[in-house]
Amino acid sequence: MNDPRSGESDADASAAAESQPDKDESAETIRVGSPFAVDPNPEFPGTPTASTTNTTATAVSPEVFYDVGPLRYTALGAVAAAVLVLLFAIPATWWFPSGGTLIAALGCVLSIFGMYSPIPKRSAAVLAVHVVIFLFCYGRIITQG
Repeated sequence: MNDPRSGESDADASAAAESQPDKDESAETIRVGSPFAVDPNPEFPGTPTASTTNTTATAVSPEVFYDVGPLRYTALGAVAAAVLVLLFAIPATWWFPSGGTLIAALGCVLSIFGMYSPIPKRSAAVLAVHVVIFLFCYGRIITQG
């Protein structure tokens, strides 16, 4: 009971006993993480409980895998520019080979940048044409020289 030497009353002793939890009460798990997260189903880990699942159909937006913002449209512009540069590189191979080399090199750079567009196969085809024009013009410069 109450020890007169300690100076504790019965009310203090009962309050101290209530503040210390029993071993059964301390066995509860303490939730860690987001308070808004769904409680896991103990029978099937990784699935939400039956009480929290939606039974109504909801519209789900599709996941975007390849949207890089303005870079995508810039790369499309680079493919278009590489095709237009072909119109200048082809005549330059016959009339001005050193200029054709520079124009074909510009087309190669534009085509490489165009590989990041949604149409990389077309950009690779334009790149191949520009490389052939570049090598042809460079060969003409070397043999004339």
